[in-house]
Amino acid sequence: MKLSFKYCCVLSGFVFLMAGCGGEPEIPTGQVKGKVSYEGTPLAEGVISFYSSELGVGASADLTGEGEYEILEPLKTGTYAVSILPPPEAPPQDAIPVSTKKEHKNIPQKYRDPQKSELTFAISEGENTFDVNMTK
Repeated sequence: MKLSFKYCCVLSGFVFLMAGCGGEPEIPTGQVKGKVSYEGTPLAEGVISFYSSELGVGASADLTGEGEYEILEPLKTGTYAVSILPPPEAPPQDAIPVSTKKEHKNIPQKYRDPQKSELTFAISEGENTFDVNMTK
């Protein structure tokens, strides 16, 4: 009977030790902010989007009237594909939908697709600044 009691004590101690030592390792993160412009002029409206297929995470932020943005939640460190999109359209207020689609010529089509934009950014731990100056 003593052998089985010692075995239980050792097993219990091992379980408590593993519970105290385990846990998820902390993944380094970074914050991102910057400015978006088109041919040197700040982009007054739009959305910047960061996505990492390798990490399976992404985030986006609306642009301010001065073309500035800030991703509020920290992102895992790594390389992200970046795209710039027009702002989402507001739903129609009337019972009869009327198309008010703006063209947004100041956001060329190539920047709207993360695979075609050729914009990538490596986020490192801490504060990061990523400015984009789009051209035709």
